Amino acid sequence: MAWVPCEEPRHLSQQDCQDVLTLFLEETGEQYAETSVRQLPIPAWGGNMKLVDLDVEQPPIEGVFWATPFMDDIVRVAAFVVHRRHQGKGYGTLAWSRFVRHAIEAGFDRVQLEVKAANTRAQSFYTQRGLAVHDSLIGYYASGPGYMMRGPLRIGHGKDHDAQCGGGHRV
Repeated sequence: MAWVPCEEPRHLSQQDCQDVLTLFLEETGEQYAETSVRQLPIPAWGGNMKLVDLDVEQPPIEGVFWATPFMDDIVRVAAFVVHRRHQGKGYGTLAWSRFVRHAIEAGFDRVQLEVKAANTRAQSFYTQRGLAVHDSLIGYYASGPGYMMRGPLRIGHGKDHDAQCGGGHRV
């Protein structure tokens, strides 16, 4: 398994788009239409990745990390999800570290994201990396309340908790 660069959602193959839709449904309980994924304003850059098995000829997408410029110095994580069979193996930590490096190189200082209120594991992952809850989100997720979290982009985060981030981001 490895994080590799991911094309813009509008350029995903039909199968890759279906993999992403299935991944979000299975891991977050959120159901999205193909058009909502394809229309995400996610640019092609080093901070966007997909998790795939490099030993498989046409591997399914097992995780996505999509981020986009939001404000002058803020990059927004629009989607971060890893299939449960790959959680706890360091893949979330690896994606986050790679994203932070690319975001800092691109001139961003801060990060913002949304997370389900029920996803305490992801909240802990982000808190360990310097993010804090800035707002409650009611009606943002179909399956319940969420939080908007924001914090500085920083390399390293203290004790490595080996990819504690599961699903929970709205696309």
